[in-house]
Amino acid sequence: MNASAQLNRIFAARWNAPALICDERVFSYGELHAQAAGMAAWLAAQGCRSGDSVALRLPNGWPFAAAYLACLLGRHRIIPVNPELNPDDQTYILERTQPRIVLEDAALLAALPSLPSTQAAFDYPPGSVVAIFFTSGTTGRPKGVCHTLDALVGNVVAFNQSLGLDADTRLYHLLPMAYMAGFLNTLLSPWLAGGVVLLGPRFRPADALQFWQRPLAWNANALWLTPTLAAMLARMSRDADIARRAGAGLRQVFCGTAPLPEATRAAFRATFGCDLQESYGMSEVLLVAAQTRAEAARGTGVGRLLPGVSAAFRATPELNAQELVIHTPWALTGYLLEQGEGSPLLDDGGMPSGDLGEVVEGRLAITGRLKDLIIRGGLNVSPVAVEGALLRQPGVLEAAVVGLPHAFWGESIVACLVAEAGQDTATLQTALQARCQAELGEGTRPDRYAWLDALPRASTGKIQKYLLRERLA
Repeated sequence: MNASAQLNRIFAARWNAPALICDERVFSYGELHAQAAGMAAWLAAQGCRSGDSVALRLPNGWPFAAAYLACLLGRHRIIPVNPELNPDDQTYILERTQPRIVLEDAALLAALPSLPSTQAAFDYPPGSVVAIFFTSGTTGRPKGVCHTLDALVGNVVAFNQSLGLDADTRLYHLLPMAYMAGFLNTLLSPWLAGGVVLLGPRFRPADALQFWQRPLAWNANALWLTPTLAAMLARMSRDADIARRAGAGLRQVFCGTAPLPEATRAAFRATFGCDLQESYGMSEVLLVAAQTRAEAARGTGVGRLLPGVSAAFRATPELNAQELVIHTPWALTGYLLEQGEGSPLLDDGGMPSGDLGEVVEGRLAITGRLKDLIIRGGLNVSPVAVEGALLRQPGVLEAAVVGLPHAFWGESIVACLVAEAGQDTATLQTALQARCQAELGEGTRPDRYAWLDALPRASTGKIQKYLLRERLA
């Protein structure tokens, strides 16, 4: 697939149709291209040439979205930098990538004159690395994940065709734009479907009570959520009529970046009357699988693999487990690491996922994380199963299960919990012990319960279990 030709075709077909709606204004595809062309001309005036790296350290907003397109028009390599990262990691990313310029003044970009034209002019060199997305990481420095434009475009085109995203898609955007999901899933995917990006503010917990104002006003029919956001929206919904109206208008509600607890799935369905469509992907191999709405109603696995993607499993004798390996035409070209460049791909091109999984009736199911697997007395314990039981207990707000060294068992199972406001943790713990006794097998129940005010999370919302282990060790 020629990625630039694909972009030009979509922009030409939708030139006068809305591409992006935000509080400030509505941009057609042609107007968005004009804004990006103006930015590209300004970058050239600053000395940026084809092949130069441009860092985007910007808050969510239309200038950030247009800057992505400006870099494509100028043939620049994109280095997204989340301004919410700790300063040391931001400095590391910039020092490691050496961008020609760092774009961090959204007001300046918004004020640049546009360059209207009659047709799109994307012409990015095929096979060249177009972007380096840095993972939030759980240990050590962030890893730079390098991708070509052909991979990014090819992946979302396959996703759109498989899941039914089209020109009628009106996707409400609330994820951090500097991360892969905030670009690939929620900008590039709806644009390549010919749809509309409805650009809301970066989600904050304080916004949860008023969250649905913009999606309802803008007639949103698609969402990408994380499990944490989905749980928060269900928990903080106060108006049953608004919840019913919001759910009735949504035809696609994708949920990804972390495992989806069954309790969150059930709470979202009960509150909004629609199902979360669980997905699976990695920065290294992009979107891998996602549930259709019909599959989400049955709640089985994370959906069928996208066309061209296949799953294999390799034994890990030290853990007596089978690791999921992904084969895809859209894999990364390599890593940018602190110590240099490298590739995580196996000799046959497969990407070890670090996940445990299986294929059931043609659908992929993820059963746990390899590195999170707890070996207690020689028995493999998946934290996902234990967390599911804990989260089914009324009064439990959050749960994460980790293994800690134990002199006899090798590892002990520790349940890290956050209680809902007003709950007595002693009473709640007694109820949890009874539930685990009834629902979990011997040897897989928590040995210890730790009550916390909050679970540590990365800026992507993922629970940082290594911090829990350090805190509890």
